[in-house]
Amino acid sequence: MFNRKTVFIVGAGGSREVGLPMGEQLKSKIAKQLNIKFEYGHTQKTGSHKITSALNSFIREKGEKDINPYLEAGRAIAGAMPQAFSIDNFLHTHADDERILLMGKLGIASSILDAERASSIYCRSDDRLRFSNIAPSWHYTFTQMLLENVQRPQLENIFDDVAFITFNYDRCIEHYLSHAIANYSLLDLRASQEIVARLNIIHPYGRVGRLPWQSGDTKGIDFGLEIHASQMIDVASQIRVFTERVKEETIVDAMRQLITEAELVVFLGFSYGSMNLELLKMTEKQVPIQIIGTSYNISEPNVKSIRADLDNLMGPDRSVLEGTELVSMTCDDLLKAYWRPIVG
Repeated sequence: MFNRKTVFIVGAGGSREVGLPMGEQLKSKIAKQLNIKFEYGHTQKTGSHKITSALNSFIREKGEKDINPYLEAGRAIAGAMPQAFSIDNFLHTHADDERILLMGKLGIASSILDAERASSIYCRSDDRLRFSNIAPSWHYTFTQMLLENVQRPQLENIFDDVAFITFNYDRCIEHYLSHAIANYSLLDLRASQEIVARLNIIHPYGRVGRLPWQSGDTKGIDFGLEIHASQMIDVASQIRVFTERVKEETIVDAMRQLITEAELVVFLGFSYGSMNLELLKMTEKQVPIQIIGTSYNISEPNVKSIRADLDNLMGPDRSVLEGTELVSMTCDDLLKAYWRPIVG
């Protein structure tokens, strides 16, 4: 159990440890989904048939007749992906183009749900995870830290001093924790889900639907569900680009409030992109804070610049910052190496 206010900020490198794609691999998958072409004018040769079907329903509901402008937008995204820093950056650039936004979000939704289904932690909604078949990841180590010396009557309070901000669209954290706590604590899965529902976890980019046991107004989507084409537009609508996130001030305020109250911030698999860091920047910080983060495969000159950017997150008063450590480790290795300093 954690003994001080701790916020984990998770990027694509965090989900990679359970098999989800990141960087070039994710861009390639999205491009493949959106490169929709037809042979002889009516037989689809490439791209996602499900996205095509979803688009046909979408334009009918809008009273439109021509699907081609959307398909052209999808092919434009596919052609630009080799140049793009990320799909998020590309969609931010084209935030004024509704067709580009819709097609990009459809590509993300389809690719992420497929990736959840192919991940090492996938299981059907009515099954239990088989932990003997899962390679260690930071999720595994985090759960050990979380449950260390915890007795069953204390389980309802295990998330009192820990929160997550994940810039990923997937639901790996919530899904894994619900199964891991159930398995270790010998709980019914539903009881474990009720415990995990207490965890404060913010998805500033949105997510590919809430899990069925999570509260919300939208329809629940099982982890890795192979959704019907009719559901794709709804799932895609729950994904946000940077501009849309900034407009949702409650999300930004909630993230900044977490960091304002935190005594420790841990970055896991985060790329430290300037747009994302901007959302975390505070105007005032009074509680002393320590920052620890992974810098795996990041060059030393870039690490030096990132460290300065993280110092700037604290606002004008740098005296509250007790230290910033960026280490060239995987997420799992960092948690193992810094177990005691993190738990407190």
